[in-house]
Amino acid sequence: MPLFADLSLEGLQMLDGQARIRGLPADAWLFHQRDRGDACYVVVSGTLRLVLEQGSSEETTLGLLGVGAFFGELSLLEPDGTRAAGAIAVVQSEVLEIPIAAFETLLHTYPAIAYNMLRRVAAHVRRSDERRLEDLRHKNRLLTDAYTALEQAQAEALRRARAARELELGRELQRRLIPTTFPSVHGVVIAAATFPAYEMSGDFYEVRQLSEHMLSIMMADVCDKGAGAALVMAMAKGLLLGMDQRDPLALVERFNQLIRTTNLDAAVITMVYSHLDLARRRFTYVRAGHDWPLHYRAKQGRVAMLEGGGMPVGITEEAFFEEMHTDLEPGDALVFYTDGLCDARNFAGDTYGRERLISAVQAYGRLPAHGLADAILGDVRAFQSGTPPIDDLTLLVVKFNPEPS
Repeated sequence: MPLFADLSLEGLQMLDGQARIRGLPADAWLFHQRDRGDACYVVVSGTLRLVLEQGSSEETTLGLLGVGAFFGELSLLEPDGTRAAGAIAVVQSEVLEIPIAAFETLLHTYPAIAYNMLRRVAAHVRRSDERRLEDLRHKNRLLTDAYTALEQAQAEALRRARAARELELGRELQRRLIPTTFPSVHGVVIAAATFPAYEMSGDFYEVRQLSEHMLSIMMADVCDKGAGAALVMAMAKGLLLGMDQRDPLALVERFNQLIRTTNLDAAVITMVYSHLDLARRRFTYVRAGHDWPLHYRAKQGRVAMLEGGGMPVGITEEAFFEEMHTDLEPGDALVFYTDGLCDARNFAGDTYGRERLISAVQAYGRLPAHGLADAILGDVRAFQSGTPPIDDLTLLVVKFNPEPS
């Protein structure tokens, strides 16, 4: 089915090992509304009916599910984990039951599935709520003109509830795409944090271990905000993780070509893609229109901006990118960030700015990675004094502490 079209052989084998076929006679319930959800399903044979408020005067059929239909995933994403509707077999049927553990593994391992899921969830919620809204309008048309105001109020409340639900599910999917752990490599400690300005963010980062002595480090920022930026983020991350981890320049050039083929106006992305060679103590990077990473040099106690030219990804196929490198010493730190950090404002309208950031890195650069990240974020919050953010803010700190030879 299209949702799982991007699965590798390994992913299909994992799914085959954890999923099971479940038979249902006619009129048998697979689950009831408000049951606790612990699996999602694919219809293998027969037909199932989705039902709201079964057994009551308000019982409603949401729709019929035929062979190949995928359902039941919403309860795995919602905070309370309960079924929004019941499912009953219309005729003798079979379903493929995918437990929550396998579902979680698929989302984490295959970002393209999470991206397709986000689009599917939004469309599913929209269709479901539109049916409810049409039914509500039909009933209200049978009433007198005195109920017109009530109809409008109900429609607006439903629209807001639908938007809130879509955003809630989107936030949960996006949370699963942001790394919470990093490769465990001797001599390197990594700390990161991200804070969306709205319900969803277009900032993202990734750290991957390419070999025993090589890490790839990426930070990117979609030039948009909210749900649109989050969709582009999921798509872009899926493309990047599916590419060969070649040298930084070749990867960024190829990524730019792929983004251009999407023809999405919102698909303009600033990014830094890099390799950290621990054996050679060399950091090689490409800066594609992104804010300058900072290099804290422990021996001198100074901070340097890592130069290098390049346009944002997605503007033109003829974009220019430049590969640069710098050498690291014990105690050095690399600081990556998105423009939301320097653009943070206080009540007077002043921006935090790059100079304050450089001063903070220089003042706290000798701290461990998590301490340095906390100190920078604390300095930004103190500057803001409670002023709401105007842009997504993301920070990633890499502390280089090789073991003595």
